[in-house]
Parts: sequence; C-alpha cells; structure tokens
Amino acid sequence: MMKINIKSALPRLLFAGVMICTALSCKKQDANYAQFIKDGPIAYPGKVDSVFSYAGNGRIKLIWKVPFDANITQYKIFWNFGSDSLLVPGYKPTGNDSVRTTLDNLPEGSYSFSVYTYDQMGRRSVPATKIARSYGAVFMSTVYNRQIRTSVKDSKTSTVTITWVNLDLNCIGTEWVYTKPGGSAGTYFAPIGISSTITNCDVTKPITYRSVFIPEFNAIDRYYSAYSTL
Repeated sequence: MMKINIKSALPRLLFAGVMICTALSCKKQDANYAQFIKDGPIAYPGKVDSVFSYAGNGRIKLIWKVPFDANITQYKIFWNFGSDSLLVPGYKPTGNDSVRTTLDNLPEGSYSFSVYTYDQMGRRSVPATKIARSYGAVFMSTVYNRQIRTSVKDSKTSTVTITWVNLDLNCIGTEWVYTKPGGSAGTYFAPIGISSTITNCDVTKPITYRSVFIPEFNAIDRYYSAYSTL
C-alpha cells in the first residue's frame, strides 16, 4: 500500500485550492461585467482638450476648441464646488471652431471651473478644468495715474513731451484729452513707455489724462484712473 506524505503534498493541495477559487472568482466577475456590456461597450463623448480663460470686471470669458466628436450635443460648466453651472449648446466640429462663453456676475476672486461634454444619451465626458480669476473693487482700489517725472510744452511745435517715473506691469498706456490749435477737441492714447509725446496740441489750453490698466494679460475689461490735469 502506497503511503502519502501529507507534509509534502500540502503545498500542492493549497496551490490547487487557490487556483480553483481564482477561476471561480474570475468567472463570477466576467458574468457581472457581461451585464454592463450586453448592449455593447459604453462610448463616452470626447473630452474638451484645453480651456483658455480671460479675466474681466466681475466676469470671466472661457474659450475651448470644439472636440472632434459629432455626438456632442452640449457642454456644461460647473464652479463653486458644483453648486453653480451653465449649460452651453453643442457645436458640430468643422475643424477650427471654438466655443466662447462669458460667465457674468462673478464676485471678485478665484474660481475653479470644470467643463464637461454631453451626448444625446446624457452621458458625459471626463472634465477639463481651469482656474481663473475675476476682478472688481479690490483691483480698482490699486489703480492710480502714473507719476510724471517731467513735462515739456512747446508752443512752437504744438507738442507736449512727458517722461514717466516708472513702468507699471498692469498699465497699458495713458489716454489724453486736449484742444487742437484750430480749437477742436483732440484725444490720444499713448501706449506704455518711459515717455509719451502729444502732437498737434494747443499747449495753452487745459490738458487732461488718465491711465489705463488691465488686471492680467489678455483681460477683457480695462480699468481707468480718474482724470488729472497736466
């Protein structure tokens, strides 16, 4: 009669038991998975690739390229941890189309946006996210006219030359209002620089100016200081 060495056979028995349990578990998982794909795999709408933001006065403009997915019927933007949202109609992709929408009535501050695409079945994509900022009274409180270092009025050439104290990264230039030698009103926007020159100006008449600011690059709104007299 053949003797069985239990000690040596035990590892093989345990291994066989593990393999049987694994096979049964996989079979059960396959059965559960089959319930969800019985009508075919679920196809979700394409995700928005990149979202660009443009700051404004109590508002933010968002732009993204239309995903190349003809099944997209609408977009939805969420912010404030999902408590606020905006529905945007979908557009069929034609190659270079972009979706542009502006969110108004946004108190000054920073916002985190999530943009989803939806198809006609209500299925939505994974989100595209963007952090952006709106501006208002707090930023406006920092807006002042640029300081003038020197100003030279030349009545012979009807010109005024200004040199400035410094450059402000948020200042894009200065608006001037003056009178032309013939008596008509004149206006001029002088881009940011270390100096500005106004021509065709009657230097004996009042000359006023104000500085123009944007809170960040490509902002959609401008902020103006109060007018000062030169």
